[in-house]
Amino acid sequence: MKDRICLFVASVGHMGMLPVMPGTFASIVTTVAYYLVYRIYFRILPELHLSVICVVTAIGMFTAAHASRALGSEDPHEVVIDEVAGQLVALLLLPINFYNLIAATCLFRLFDIWKPFPIRKLEPLANGVGIMADDLLAGVYANIILQLANHVVHG
Repeated sequence: MKDRICLFVASVGHMGMLPVMPGTFASIVTTVAYYLVYRIYFRILPELHLSVICVVTAIGMFTAAHASRALGSEDPHEVVIDEVAGQLVALLLLPINFYNLIAATCLFRLFDIWKPFPIRKLEPLANGVGIMADDLLAGVYANIILQLANHVVHG
């Protein structure tokens, strides 16, 4: 029962079981959900956003580690909660507009797949930390680029 619950959470409701691009789909769904929450509440407080990232990361480390052991893989493709956390980091403190939502999703996926230094070095970390950490850093990279781009464009 514990294996099934952890896999359900780590795969974000079995979204990670999709046969094609489950990580990209999880990133897109996260961006859409973020936008809808933003539209309903008119703005998202940075403290709330950071709290959600921390909670998703903590839950992700636990469930990803358990799912990884249950599936017999270091970083199973079924685990996509790391994409949710990384995408939320990519969106942190950005003005919410179409450009930023699309760019954050594309840049996050680019860095998550490409894994520039030192992202790949984080993958071997044990107990779900590596599964989560590489995506969190990919989100940081995407966010930094977008913060700079928004600063240049909007002053």
